Order: sequence, then C-alpha cells, then structure tokens
Amino acid sequence: RYQVSDNLENDKNIIYTGYDLKVGNSKIIYLKLWLDSEAGEEILSKTYYGSIDVGLYQDDKHENNFVKEVKSKLVSNYSGSKEDFTGGVVAVNQNGNLYKENNNEEIREYRYSGANVNNYVTFNDELWRIIGVFKDENNIEHVKIVRNNELLNIFPENYTIQGVTYNIKVTESLSGAHWNKKVEGTNNNDWATAGLQYWLNTMEDETNGNKGYLSYLKDNNINMIEDTKYYLGNYKYETNVETSKTIYFHERAVSDCEGEIGPSENNVGSRIEENENCRVWAGNAAIWEGKIALLYPSDYGYSANSNYWNTTLDIYDNIDIQETNWEYKTMNINYQWFISPSSLGSIFNIGNISGSLKNNFSVHASGLVRPTLYLKSDVKIASGDGSTDNPYELTL
Repeated sequence: RYQVSDNLENDKNIIYTGYDLKVGNSKIIYLKLWLDSEAGEEILSKTYYGSIDVGLYQDDKHENNFVKEVKSKLVSNYSGSKEDFTGGVVAVNQNGNLYKENNNEEIREYRYSGANVNNYVTFNDELWRIIGVFKDENNIEHVKIVRNNELLNIFPENYTIQGVTYNIKVTESLSGAHWNKKVEGTNNNDWATAGLQYWLNTMEDETNGNKGYLSYLKDNNINMIEDTKYYLGNYKYETNVETSKTIYFHERAVSDCEGEIGPSENNVGSRIEENENCRVWAGNAAIWEGKIALLYPSDYGYSANSNYWNTTLDIYDNIDIQETNWEYKTMNINYQWFISPSSLGSIFNIGNISGSLKNNFSVHASGLVRPTLYLKSDVKIASGDGSTDNPYELTL
C-alpha cells in the first residue's frame, strides 16, 4: 500500500533509498502493490498503469576509483634520499624531477619507484604491474600497466595486415619476437607500421586466421583499455647519454613535426634532424594511437629510486641501481623491446643481463615482449590491496 502524492516532486514518492551497494555486488528489491479490500467498486473495477524509476548514484567515499587509489599511495614525505626509501608511489614535477610538495610544484605524473612496491594487479586473469598515473592530452588521468612476465609461445610465424606479411615469431625461441620483420620489403623502425604493433592490436590476420594478441584478452578487459596516443620521438643522438628526465622529453619531442610525420630525410650519419621539437626518424609517424604498446625507455628509468633519475641509462647496469629498480627485478633479464626507435635506425632495448639501456638493436632481432596499456579513467577496484598475495581486481 502506498499513498502517492498529487505533487510528483514531493519526496513522499521515494519508496526506498539508502542501500550501500558495493562495486561488483547486486541487490534484489521486492515491491508489492495492492488495493485496500475496503475500496469501493468504482476503484476496484479500474485498470491502473504506472512505472517505477530506480536511481543509482555513486558516493565518493565508496567509488574505489583506480586512479584515486594509486594517487592515494603517494609517499609525500620522501626526500629523494636512497637511504630512507625502499619503494612506493612518488610524484614527478613538470621538469621531470622528484616532486616536493613544499615547493608549490605542479605534478606531472605519479610513478611506482624503488625496489619494493605493491603495484600488482590482475588483468586478463594474469599478473600485471602498475607503472603509474599519467594525464592524456585532455588532462584526464589514466593508470598505466605492464604485463609482469613476457609473452610465451603465442606468436604466429607470419601475420598479414593491410596486404603486408610480417614474420612475428622467432622460431628458435618460445618467448622472442621480431619488432618489425617483413617477409618481403624493407624493414623500418616506425612503430606505427611495425609488424609487432599490428599483431598486438588486432584479433586475427587478414589471410590465414592467425590469432592476434587482442584475441587472447577477455572482452571485459578489452573494454577497460583506453585508446591512447603514444609518442615516437628519438633519443639525443650524439652519444648514449640519456637520463630518465632527458629521454622522457625526447620521446615526446614531436610538436614541430609537420603533419605528425618526421622530416623528409635524416642528417649525416643517419641521425635525426637537429630539431629539439621534432626528434622523429625521417618519414616515420611522430604519434601512434592505439590500445596495446610497449614500455617507453623512460618508464624503465623512472622505476629506479629517484636518486638515480639523473644517471644516464647506459650505466643502469650498476648493482646499486639494479637493487633500487622494481622493473629490473621484475624482468626476465634478457633483451626486451621498447616502443621507442633510436636515431641509429634501430630500437631501444635492455641489455642482456646487465639492465643497461641499449640503442642499437635491429628491428628484426629477437626480443622479449611485455604488453603495456593505459586503462580507462573510470576503471574501479573490485577487491585487493596491490600486494603479491592480494593484487587489485578491476571492474568497469
């Protein structure tokens, strides 16, 4: 029995309110409607129509937003000294240095840094790691994650996309793959047209029905992935003297590239054009947009304790640095692919065993593949605390 007011704006029309519904849970509410037995014949003989509106709203204190959760882990009192920090979420300022809240600085991004970090998440029923929180070109923040282990034994030997066949699988290795090896034609170091890129971002090839990497992901996980712009700038070409801070800016040095394409030709010695705002290999795409990519070299550099962010990445084989870098400790230390091309016409990779950054890896060599992606900003935490024993479980 429910007496409806003639004034539909009256709060008496609210039948039920206040149930605290947790993320991933459901609630069944039973509603009974009846007429009084004492109602007259005029009332009982009529047909009644109506509707019920159910309104759900999100309470901030229960929203479990993944971006906010990562940002809440910020180690705000971290001074940058390696002696008083074992690992956690730190903020990076606009200049690429450790953010200091007392200096009224603007935060560029949040990163997991150091050796011991609870940045574990379950994605596609696999263990992945959180790199940090980053803003897109619209200043919307997204959590970036990378697969904990390299992919094994799922690469097709050949993969045909847009009429071009690429050799993906390194036949002598269950884990190795080619970055870009065409069966016929000239190989290049352009991620936008690389065979590995096509394989990672498609369900199957055009001719033989060979499976692409997306076909190995569950639909609900694919729906969590944000289509993201990746920047394809090169490192400073004179010598391999890049630090985490400098290589970050060179990766993104594409603002002067006309039509988002590199210059028409390279400088003497196969070097990129001497333009600080267009460090892109001649004719290559400056920006690529898609779902699945690889780590930037700067992601690897910033994973070490901030005390080493101004150390050049070619000497990251130092044992003191290795001991403070969660990415180094995660990797199966072998040659691993990055997304960034180098100015030598090749690709960046991590040196075998040493952990130092190399800039001369051939595009058709063998390297490990650890997919990387950005999650949509509204992805939520269903459960977990980020530890190895209780990784975050995600939901939309």
